[in-house]
Amino acid sequence: MQFAMAAPKKNAVSDKELQLAMLDLNRQELVQPKVIKRQKRSVRIKRFISKRRNEKYSSSCLKWSASQIHHKAKRFDKHITKYARIYRVDKNLVKAVITAESCFKVKAKSHANARGLMQLIPATAKRFGVRDSYNAKQNIRGGVKYLKFLKARYKGDLKKVIAAYNAGEGAVDKYKGIPPYKETRNYVKNVLRTYAKLNPKAARVSAVYQLPKMGNKAGRYGWQYNRQLAPHLYKK
Repeated sequence: MQFAMAAPKKNAVSDKELQLAMLDLNRQELVQPKVIKRQKRSVRIKRFISKRRNEKYSSSCLKWSASQIHHKAKRFDKHITKYARIYRVDKNLVKAVITAESCFKVKAKSHANARGLMQLIPATAKRFGVRDSYNAKQNIRGGVKYLKFLKARYKGDLKKVIAAYNAGEGAVDKYKGIPPYKETRNYVKNVLRTYAKLNPKAARVSAVYQLPKMGNKAGRYGWQYNRQLAPHLYKK
């Protein structure tokens, strides 16, 4: 006697799981391109914002207070202090130059191929023994050494030193002072203004005392004016 074999029952659970899995897979195929597109858009926006920030960085850092500049320089204080002492350059002048040049950005690079914190062009870097301008220590050493060279060349004339750092010694020698370049003139003003923030005492000491005009009562102006009128009454 033959028995008909019953057809196997379908596994309802496995079928349901399979259907859900297929549905989920289809959903992913539909959603994934949208997610990727959204992520790419987010990355583009972040890059655009970052680019805009970098473009405005150089001008905005000139508005920093003295405490903000010192705080930003803290990371490099060891190198700045060391080479400022070795080459006898005021460390606040070094900080002022770095602020105007790169806003303390180690990887800064200009359109003229000037690199690093103190923005050394390849020729200047080679001239002062800098192999890697993006190395903070080497860059600061080369930049401070260059400032020392300029300080000696122009006998401590700070305006000429700063102008030459920006435009080169040739331009300063040619015009016997700050070259008539808008960029260089603004640069000198910015560095001196920043230096005055960081070192107000030096700015006061370097100011030249001018005697008041003659013709008024001498007693109102102090002993300097009186000595000018009657030098024989004062001991030398």
